[in-house]
Amino acid sequence: MRVAFFVGWWDTKSGYDYVTLKKSVTFVIILLPMEIKIAHLMKKFLLLITTTILALGAMAQPSIPSLAESSDSDLQARFKASMEIPLSDKWSLTWGEQLRLKNTLGDVDKVLSSLTLDYEPWRFLEVGTEYAFVNERKGADDWRIKHRINFNVTGKLKLGRFDLSLRERIRFVVRSYDTNEFETPDPFTTLRTRLKAAYNNSSNWKPYAYVELYTTLNAPEVVENYLRDPLDRDNYINRVRVVLGSEVKLGEKHKMDLHYMLNLNRSYKNKYDAATGDVDKWALEKLCAHVICVEYKFKL
Repeated sequence: MRVAFFVGWWDTKSGYDYVTLKKSVTFVIILLPMEIKIAHLMKKFLLLITTTILALGAMAQPSIPSLAESSDSDLQARFKASMEIPLSDKWSLTWGEQLRLKNTLGDVDKVLSSLTLDYEPWRFLEVGTEYAFVNERKGADDWRIKHRINFNVTGKLKLGRFDLSLRERIRFVVRSYDTNEFETPDPFTTLRTRLKAAYNNSSNWKPYAYVELYTTLNAPEVVENYLRDPLDRDNYINRVRVVLGSEVKLGEKHKMDLHYMLNLNRSYKNKYDAATGDVDKWALEKLCAHVICVEYKFKL
């Protein structure tokens, strides 16, 4: 469809010159076909703009892999011997040695030596600090040394035959080997909250139970590239511990502590390419550990 549109003017001498008008100014606008072409071009343009924006948005998103989850269980054991040395009515020093087994009791996990200093200003309050030298086995010939430092505050309450206590412990784990702080912070800081109940009776057995929560205070969040992106911290509960056991009095200075421990561990693991800095792995590892614990206690 074509529409001819004529524009002219009135000449005062010759009047309205139709021939001159037709020759001088004639605009022919092809309306319908041009509208179709313009609409088609606009669609292509808008599609191009949308595709470009989506592509740029995708490029701006971090290329972090999907979270991979894994679950496992294990039978473990802990054997410990400790000696308490009273320094006064309120101060005491305890030295301990411990061996830990894992992988269904088939492999050595850790060997620990610890020294603990406790102060009890009142019956309802106890504060203490502990240092532990940890030799951890990572492979057949791969032993790695850690240093653990604990600070404790324990509130106590006697309720009938029950001894109730709430302990807050801050733990710092310092490694003697190099680590990537985006994978493993050094020191690694944890808050441990323990609620315990023990039952007093006339026998030599003193049963008890407690539940304890481990909360990370400086775990690293996953990033796309640790060489480029800033380090952010994350806090989450990475362990729930439930314990049932009993102390057994063998004499005035000798005790045994026998208990079963259930550790429900969950930890986020970030792995990065050392050369490029790009994240290679982001995983949530869960472990249900059934632990048999035997401890001998001697008090001077």
